[in-house]
Amino acid sequence: MYQSGQYFQIDELLKKREYDIYNNDHIRDKEIMELAEVISADKSIDLKEYFDFLKASSKFCWFNYLKIIEKLPEEDKIRGISVLFELLQDYNWPTFQKTMEILEKLDKNVVETYINQYLAQAQEEDDEEWISNIQLLAKN
Repeated sequence: MYQSGQYFQIDELLKKREYDIYNNDHIRDKEIMELAEVISADKSIDLKEYFDFLKASSKFCWFNYLKIIEKLPEEDKIRGISVLFELLQDYNWPTFQKTMEILEKLDKNVVETYINQYLAQAQEEDDEEWISNIQLLAKN
């Protein structure tokens, strides 16, 4: 992993309990905002790498990812759109409704492009629930 500049800064923050988005589902807004600022300042940070669902100790920690994405400027929210679409795979996940809310607030033209992309992926994977959830987003 690249270890200079902001990347190093975010790695160091995530090692601390108060910033641990993977194991701490009660991170304060101040720390969420600081993480969002670091991410926004360094466009090379791969959000999919940091918002990895397998790193989280529970699905409730996924809310940390959403809280950070919400604090980002529009252009950076779009950098995290792949994370958002993956969170649409299961209607029963605790983050499903919040994910829909965030996606519905983004630029409709941008979201439409990704709807087509992820709908194709869901069809390729024969994931009927994901297809249904993406169609629900498109309808909204």
